[in-house]
Amino acid sequence: MTTTREQTAESADFDRWYRQRHGYPPFPWQSALAARVAAGDWPEALSAPTGCGKTAIVDVWLWARLRGHGVVPRRLVYVIDRRLVVDGVGDYVERLIDSLPVSDRPGLARLRGGITIDEDWLADPRRPAVLVSTIDQVGSRLLFSGYGVSPRSAPIHAGLLGNDVLFVLDEVHLAQPFLRTLAHIQALRGEAITLPWRVLVMSATWTGERTHGLTDADLAHPVLASRLRGAKPARLVKLRKDARRERALVTEARAMRAAGAGVIGVVCNQVARARAVFEALHAEDEAVLLTGRVRPGDRAALLETTLPRIAVGRREAGRAPLYVVATQTIEVGADLDLDALVTECAPLSALRQRAGRLNRVGALGSAPMAIVHRLDKHDPVYGPAVDDAWRWLSKVASGKPKHVDFGLVTMAALMDAEPPPEESAPASPLLLDAHVEMLSRTGIPHGVEVAPWLHGWERGTPDVYLCWRAELADPDPSAALRLAPPIRHELLAVPLHALRRWNADIADVEGTVSAQHPRDTERWGRPLWRWDGETVSRVSITEVRVGDTLVLSPEVGGCDRYGWAPDSSATVVDLGDGERRVRLHPKVHPELAEEILALLDAETTTTEQWRALARRAGLQRPGRVLAHARGCVVLAESAWSSDGAFRPVALADHSGTVGARAEAFARGVGLDGELVDVLRRAGCGHDLGKADPRWQAVVGGDIDTPLAKGPGGDHGWLTLPRGWRHEMASAARQREPLLRHLVGAHHGHGRPLLPCAPDPALWHRLDDWPEVFATLQRRFGPWGLAYLEALLRLADWSVSEEEQRCD
Repeated sequence: MTTTREQTAESADFDRWYRQRHGYPPFPWQSALAARVAAGDWPEALSAPTGCGKTAIVDVWLWARLRGHGVVPRRLVYVIDRRLVVDGVGDYVERLIDSLPVSDRPGLARLRGGITIDEDWLADPRRPAVLVSTIDQVGSRLLFSGYGVSPRSAPIHAGLLGNDVLFVLDEVHLAQPFLRTLAHIQALRGEAITLPWRVLVMSATWTGERTHGLTDADLAHPVLASRLRGAKPARLVKLRKDARRERALVTEARAMRAAGAGVIGVVCNQVARARAVFEALHAEDEAVLLTGRVRPGDRAALLETTLPRIAVGRREAGRAPLYVVATQTIEVGADLDLDALVTECAPLSALRQRAGRLNRVGALGSAPMAIVHRLDKHDPVYGPAVDDAWRWLSKVASGKPKHVDFGLVTMAALMDAEPPPEESAPASPLLLDAHVEMLSRTGIPHGVEVAPWLHGWERGTPDVYLCWRAELADPDPSAALRLAPPIRHELLAVPLHALRRWNADIADVEGTVSAQHPRDTERWGRPLWRWDGETVSRVSITEVRVGDTLVLSPEVGGCDRYGWAPDSSATVVDLGDGERRVRLHPKVHPELAEEILALLDAETTTTEQWRALARRAGLQRPGRVLAHARGCVVLAESAWSSDGAFRPVALADHSGTVGARAEAFARGVGLDGELVDVLRRAGCGHDLGKADPRWQAVVGGDIDTPLAKGPGGDHGWLTLPRGWRHEMASAARQREPLLRHLVGAHHGHGRPLLPCAPDPALWHRLDDWPEVFATLQRRFGPWGLAYLEALLRLADWSVSEEEQRCD
């Protein structure tokens, strides 16, 4: 690619900006990519080996946005199919954001499963944002079926992810089915909404005309050269068919220690095997277990003590010996620096990624590996790709004992001289227009599982999300769960099949293939509760669905400080409290049980008494108190009004402000003038139905000064017909199809059916609703229409939040 004077200037500007953020200059390929993006020449792929700083794609995107270089999508979605690494990349992005002036900071969300608490990115669609996500989380949202997202909120997520987005797929060899699905979505998006939408893949081995990669300048760079040219001799260890892999992995790891290696990684293909190896090593030496199947709260505590000993840049301080036993989650992005590595055989692409954690910054002249393999009929995780890789390694190996150098430059030369077998990607279905039409009808339960479009036909069931709560000791814990719903740091992702068969041997890859096991229902004599983001319901194990967030009793076991532990019957630590709340319940805080029970038994109690207990439970600034029959939830002090009723807001004021906000959102994201005007009018008219005198009786308003929200009147809902909804009454006053739809759908209904049991009078006036919805879908595309809905709904949400804040 020819470098112009303008591109040289842009590279220099990026270099200065990058150095201000990180304290050191970018690599040559990073500067070249920045110049390329500034010129509007976006590549389709980035090819760079592990350890070369691919995460800096976020820096390039953010710099280009801040400098106003061309059409740069407003949101960057960084997709990694490893849960543990989602948090690691999220930490990198958070440090980058914190280095910026407040006015320049984008939003950040980590989408790794369950009911996410990272929803700030939804607050203002004009604000740039970085989302770091697994395929399951972002893919299901994009397909109107978000795991852990309610059907009424699903169109908002789909709309924002289907417009003004740059998708970055890290290690695309793990994401081929999803890559194909993104290509299908690109073809189905339509052209009515002209906001940018791009996909950029990242891999160490990608080739193609529009691929950005390393150059001779990178190979000559003093830092990169040591990383690229360092030797990583991998000894091939072939096991007898009757040999136990766990024992062999332990033996090889101890041999590495005897040879003088300090921090030794042991990588297994399955979680159960990793745990067995960990327990064997931990019995005699210090060891840590890292898998993706761990609660974020446990992970944070684990890495706080472990990461300083194993991360890049910590060698100078000295490192005590440690075994790091891990699963596939170590392959992508994990910023670890090992002295030696023992690994099960895996596909060559996976082995190369694992080797990337070894001597990561080239501080050692040579770092040893051992690859352990036992010939089996069928590997339960990778299938025949493991044997294919072993045969290729055996063919190119040299010396006695046989070894293969996994150093980056040496391995690239080996692959050029003797190309390895191609690794087949899972077959996946085409995403057709008819599929999208069905998925976008979020008001109709269709039962379609989106996993094949995310992981392919060969992959097994995606995950459910588990949390353990002491409140389940109550006969009916539903009220306690509604007041303190599950949050991200306490959720553990496990495959649905593993939940059904508690002691299943599972891999650590999203949607991993597994054999079909009979369901073990004996463990489920205790209640199991589902939280869907809005409601709590008791379910049986046979009623559990993919993506469910489920609450269990800590007494059933299944989790320890290292994560998923299906053989453990020890009581699980309840992580349901946090910085923003505590749950005052005798089982949650047994040290305060007497005081809690005394307050529950007292004829009268004050909020200050509960707040005093909350302080003793660790909440720094207790605020609102939410009581239930068995205890209470105390929230941290916030700017929200602490009383239980809505503050009165005049209907005219609310409608006008929402109209102005929707207009500002639409103009700010770059929609054309006609759509800006429609959204303004939709905001002004979205609550016109609330002018009905019967509604005013409900909220405590009157005809002369109608309210949009209020503390409530004396008549309740008895004054309104059964099934009456204000958005339907508001929509009935509109004539233009798009305007009417936006008004009627602003609470998530009407896709394509209006709520059941409607007011007959309103139903008659809106009887063509499904047909008009279909017409609008064809006109704007499924993601375009959802995006327009999202702009109005987010305008309404943000205004309503501001109206209820204390002065």
